[in-house]
Amino acid sequence: MISHYSKSLIKALAVCTGFFSLIACKESSVTKSGGLIPEVDNINTFAKSASDFDITFSHGTTDAIITSSFTYDHNGSSSPLNAVAIGAYTDPFFGQTVASAHLQMTPYGPAFEFPADAVIDSAVLVLPYIINSIAGSYYGDTNAVSIWNIYKNDAAMEKKVYYSSDSIKTGQLIGKGTINYQQFKSGAQQILAATNDTTTSQLRIKLNQSFAAEVFAADTSVFENSTNFFNYLKGITISPDLTQEQKFLAYFLLPSGTTIEQKMLSNARIEFHYHTPTDTTFSSIVVRPSVCAYFSGIQQKNNNFPVANLLTRNSDSILMQSQPGLRTDLTITGLNDIPLSVINKAEFVFTVQNPPLGYLLPFSPIIPVIVNDAGTEVPLYERIDNNGSANDAGITMVNPYAQKVDIGGVSYTQFKINLPRTVQQYILERKDKITIRLKGTNYNPGMYRILAYGLNSSDDLKFKFNLIYTKK
Repeated sequence: MISHYSKSLIKALAVCTGFFSLIACKESSVTKSGGLIPEVDNINTFAKSASDFDITFSHGTTDAIITSSFTYDHNGSSSPLNAVAIGAYTDPFFGQTVASAHLQMTPYGPAFEFPADAVIDSAVLVLPYIINSIAGSYYGDTNAVSIWNIYKNDAAMEKKVYYSSDSIKTGQLIGKGTINYQQFKSGAQQILAATNDTTTSQLRIKLNQSFAAEVFAADTSVFENSTNFFNYLKGITISPDLTQEQKFLAYFLLPSGTTIEQKMLSNARIEFHYHTPTDTTFSSIVVRPSVCAYFSGIQQKNNNFPVANLLTRNSDSILMQSQPGLRTDLTITGLNDIPLSVINKAEFVFTVQNPPLGYLLPFSPIIPVIVNDAGTEVPLYERIDNNGSANDAGITMVNPYAQKVDIGGVSYTQFKINLPRTVQQYILERKDKITIRLKGTNYNPGMYRILAYGLNSSDDLKFKFNLIYTKK
């Protein structure tokens, strides 16, 4: 609620506030002679820095995210594809991240059947990694060799909303695969001996012969429709084998082919290879996202890792992971020391430490939001139109994107977050304290992290709060 005292100045400051807010996000220095931001003269225009405020950093975890409708669209496609995450890796600071995929599969149509005189040869789980211009993503050591397990589910799946924190009870182990990125990366090709068809950029894991024989021998009524098949095979789960070293996590795609041929060669599926007296071929049960349930369970285990000691107290670091993961609340107290003024510039600057492992890269962009007095996340004022509605275009004003900088001959990643309208509103409302939450995106769940310096580092690396204001 804006106070009566603040309201009297809003109209007078509105034009100036909008103008200076727009230019502030483009200005990279605290003050610049002849620039758009007024020269600091300590008569009308003043500057403050982090040392003029009480600033604290506290940490927590973001909420679970929906993974039953997660899609991959990193190449700007108009038709993003559903996707699931599988794998695990250990970050020496943040701990272990584990991702498991849970999938329903169904016959590609009601006419599905195995020939009466056929003999089963094998069953192969196939997970597409690249479809046309859309590719899944990976995180970790591309030279690592991982072991993944495939289970039959003991619990039914439903076509409903699933979150990253959800799980499914698993039962019989039906396969185990040795996984290497070279098997499915761009350009990787494999020939199906049964048909001489070529598959590209697909992970293939041979399943246990006992499972292949079991499905092959199932009553024909099982294959009549999806409901019957879901009752027969509740679904499968693909999980990293945590008894083995794990250094790799990847997202695989769930396309939806429209023809039987597309489904047989493009969908996520289990291929059943068999032969008859006259022919050798295969048929598949497939993941059809329109009718099949799917989701990724993503867990972060940070016990016994350095970050665990920072989750119950304030620290002098900024910690973030892609959602779901860690976030940092940055609280600034002392805004009442600023008189009712036009905020020309309000900028957070923080610098990311070089990761100990090459693949532990910082992500971009980050998501800054306000945490209000009720503890609820609300958008920054930079992202709200004059009519009060949210506007994603405002993200360009905030500029939450990574920048590469060279400090003392060493390469760092740096963020400069612009919040002049948000700080302006708090000044107008005479609020002394503001909390800004810094968190990761959900573009790459389970991947990437940020570990940035706080207030007690060197001048070049420590957190900065650059503020310039002009008194009315």
